[in-house]
Amino acid sequence: MEDWTPNRCATQSWGDVGTSPQQSRERAAREAAEWLQVMGGTPTDADRSGFATWVARSPLHLEELLMAQLVERELAASAALQAFDLDAVLAQAQAQDNVVALHDAPVVAPAARPVSTAPVARGRRRRFGWALAAGVAACAVLLGSWKLLQPEVPVYQYASAVGEQRSIALADGSMVTLAPASYIAVRFSAGVRDIELRDGEATFDVAHDSSRPFRVHAGDNIVQAVGTRFTVNRLPSGTLVAVSEGKVKVTATGNWLESLWRDDAATLEAGKAKVESLGRPAALSAGEQARIPQGQQAMLRMPLEVPNEPADGKRRLSFRNDTLADIISEFNRYNPRPIVVTDPLVREQRYSGVFYADDADSFLQFLECCSQLRVSRQPDRNVIDGRSSQ
Repeated sequence: MEDWTPNRCATQSWGDVGTSPQQSRERAAREAAEWLQVMGGTPTDADRSGFATWVARSPLHLEELLMAQLVERELAASAALQAFDLDAVLAQAQAQDNVVALHDAPVVAPAARPVSTAPVARGRRRRFGWALAAGVAACAVLLGSWKLLQPEVPVYQYASAVGEQRSIALADGSMVTLAPASYIAVRFSAGVRDIELRDGEATFDVAHDSSRPFRVHAGDNIVQAVGTRFTVNRLPSGTLVAVSEGKVKVTATGNWLESLWRDDAATLEAGKAKVESLGRPAALSAGEQARIPQGQQAMLRMPLEVPNEPADGKRRLSFRNDTLADIISEFNRYNPRPIVVTDPLVREQRYSGVFYADDADSFLQFLECCSQLRVSRQPDRNVIDGRSSQ
């Protein structure tokens, strides 16, 4: 931005004399792009307050903010732009003699911040980038209309049963290992390899193909990789991503506006791990894992813990301060008689321990012995409730 002075245009309205509706919309679009940059990073309390005031001032503000958010999502999901270097393009454009600077209109700025050594250049660069993004989005709309006339790309679905681990060879040479009770949908096209992890856990050994990004969609998150090995696990509390080889890029595509109103980092159990915003894609390298809480735009980066394989070859489940909901989800993938908890508060209780995956009864005995929960063993299920067993 050119000027970080707070509320520089606060006294102006969109109906000022001499301001056409088109000029008002263009101004709102520029301000929405600026606010998207600020609030998508690490906003201060003053930023949040200023943002709320700006949104409430006019319905046009909210409309343009939603449009700017849509453009950002389209760019993040576009396979053609995965290797796009905006800085390089801008540098090349600025070196050309025929580049015309964008019109500098007044901008409603966030709360005061330290002035950059080159604020004008930064503001012009951002506006140039968003103008380019808007053009790409317009092309995307036309491309989407054209694609409606093209043949449908087939979708292949694969699932594993409770207690079953299944390996699948994909058409591109990649391998997928499904954990028990897991479900994926595979859709490969000429430009991208998309896999939706609809339930459970899957490990991916990705065949290298730089022309077609390999993307795993897990709820509100996208994990992209080229030539690597990683695991994605969908749990009630969110998504776990673990990288054993290579590197992946993690993107959050959830409700950005909703996530702005809370402090994502404050809701994570950080400990010694590093909390990072997912306002922009984040890279995970081999030996790292991340926990992405459900519906949030932040992740908890941690070292990857490689479990020790037991001598008997049985799968073990290791929990460290995990919610009961996540623990039960894991056990239910391996055991035909499911564990059920109906009380939402009980589901959020946290426990630690190491158990054999196919021996859910040992965990239930642990709860009976070392918690205030009661276990009711029924013919078709095990029910946990919060009533004291004493």
